[in-house]
Amino acid sequence: MKNHPLLICFYFLCLQVNGQGSDSPATALGRMSDTDTSKVNALNEAGKSYWMGGDDSLAVMHLHEAIRLARQLHFYQGEARARLQLARIELDYLSDVKTLHNHLDSVVILAKLADDKLLEGLAIFRRAQAYGSGFLEHEEKTRPLYEEARKIFVELGNKNWEGSVYTQLAEFAGNEGNYAEAIDLLLKARKLQEASGEAGALRATLPNLGVMYVQMGMFREALQCFDDAEKTAIALNDDRVRAFLYSQRSEIYKKQDEPQAALQALKKGIALYESSGGGYYLPGNYARLGDIYLSLDSVEKALHYSLLADNLYKSQVDAEEALLHPSQIMLGKVYLKKGDLNRVIAYATEGLNWASSSDPVLLLEAAEYHHQLSEAYERTGRLKDALYHHKHFKSMSDTLLNAQSLQKSTISSLTYDFEKKQQTDKLRIQELENEKLLQSRNILIGLLLLGVLVSLYALWSNRRLRTKNQELFHKNQEIEKALHKGQKIERKRVASELHDNLNTKLAAIRWHLESMQTEGFNAFNTRIHSRLVEMTNDVYKDVRLISHNMLPTELETDGLPAALQKLVSKFEDNTVDFQLVVRNINSRFPTETEHQLYNIALELVNNVIKHAQATTLRISLDRDNSDVTLSVIDNGVGMPVTTLSDGMGMRNIINRAESLQGSATIENLTSGGTRVSVTIPL
Repeated sequence: MKNHPLLICFYFLCLQVNGQGSDSPATALGRMSDTDTSKVNALNEAGKSYWMGGDDSLAVMHLHEAIRLARQLHFYQGEARARLQLARIELDYLSDVKTLHNHLDSVVILAKLADDKLLEGLAIFRRAQAYGSGFLEHEEKTRPLYEEARKIFVELGNKNWEGSVYTQLAEFAGNEGNYAEAIDLLLKARKLQEASGEAGALRATLPNLGVMYVQMGMFREALQCFDDAEKTAIALNDDRVRAFLYSQRSEIYKKQDEPQAALQALKKGIALYESSGGGYYLPGNYARLGDIYLSLDSVEKALHYSLLADNLYKSQVDAEEALLHPSQIMLGKVYLKKGDLNRVIAYATEGLNWASSSDPVLLLEAAEYHHQLSEAYERTGRLKDALYHHKHFKSMSDTLLNAQSLQKSTISSLTYDFEKKQQTDKLRIQELENEKLLQSRNILIGLLLLGVLVSLYALWSNRRLRTKNQELFHKNQEIEKALHKGQKIERKRVASELHDNLNTKLAAIRWHLESMQTEGFNAFNTRIHSRLVEMTNDVYKDVRLISHNMLPTELETDGLPAALQKLVSKFEDNTVDFQLVVRNINSRFPTETEHQLYNIALELVNNVIKHAQATTLRISLDRDNSDVTLSVIDNGVGMPVTTLSDGMGMRNIINRAESLQGSATIENLTSGGTRVSVTIPL
């Protein structure tokens, strides 16, 4: 089972739930007797402390000593805790899975001998973590094991570990892209762990909750969550978590186009990693720092940190076995900026080989390497190589664009579902409160004969009930608005799929057709090829116009000028230079007038693009007293006389104008081109 690449930090923190411990008690070991079970506990605490400090070898040594001594004393719980910690350490590496499961098997036996249900639940919990860490053959066992462990924790009233189960289940939801579900699970975990009163319980839950909010684009909630998480990290003196939080804040600021804030946050995170021994995380963060400096045009600093990231990573692993793509990509970007094209080609070629040989292929990284090689080869005059890499870059970019469009649509749907669920939960709470009030009212009615006091109380209760029912009515209205919002989201998704997915594929077909070598074609095949290119262009433009026509959202919300502005902006990449002039428009027109004028403008624009051979097109919208006039003027070849008089398209425009008691004039200009003006009385 492969984890979502955006959630590596999420998975790492989840594994560290409840991994906190006190300061190392190793200094007290020398004063303890081998006949004292307290020494076993001290050895276990020392092992946990060394592990948290990053010294796994010392941790393992102390834990094995704890097992040896616990066996001599028949101290089942002490041995079980040592084996649980060894299993936890092995989860970081998964290099000796057989030993990991042997430890957990022993813990189950020891828990039964000690009649300790908590140890049994922890063994089940760790086994579920192991199965969920990459063993596809056991994937179906993971969730049932978590549920089994959760039941044990609920039975024991251990809210901390019950919350840890929800945190792990949230990992599954996040890896599958179900961020709303992950947030719901993490909120449950947070509530339970806050109720447990253990300071370290929220160490992983709060940062992971913030990560999920980031995935949903809920940056304000994410930042608040990171602030809460930092308070917990400070209380635990945990600088690594604080460093992670600064790193996440930096990503949010970068997405919000606040490079200076992103830079300052990332610097604080790096400083904490450097001081807390978190060297494993430094290469990636140095590469991100270089990226921010490059966005600020600090090329030398960008180069410095990119090289630092690359060198540090290679010092941590075998340089012949792996490379760090963020630093490799950054070095290519920096050397492109500096004009050192030979180095760009060297870095990008090496990176492309690694990205292409990965399973699955790293499309995002490979596309960036192709882009760098295309630009570098073009600057050096190697146009054939540049074209080769540009083709691969465009192909991969189209694939990534489709995936991103689908992901955006999915996240929009998830956000809507999440908001709808929150509204439903609030409504359910309101209904439960009303049910309680109804019960109170019925009891008061039954006791009406007991006296005036009871009657007055019943009347008071009824007034409260009316108030609550009014609130319930307002909540129902809010849900109706939410449903309407959902319909708009669906329309947007369909239009987006039509525009981004189908148009992208049509563009790819057109590109491949235009790239064909036609020198060897006979006249017949050449005509067919030209016709195919022409038909593809027509279909591309038609689909584009259909997608625009499906979603005139601005027409509903902001009025005709905003809708026309949106229409013009959609054609910015066209060969025609579009201009929009709006005068004296200070208020909305009647709905029917706005819709008809928008459709007229859309049809005229379509005609100009298809037939006019124009290079400029001007749309004018002007209000004069009680009339509004829409004019479309182009500098094309003009219209044939027959089309001016009785063409189907022009007849449609005239009919639309007449349906609003308006008029339309169509004329060819002496300077070339056509003017169509439609005047509608208000």
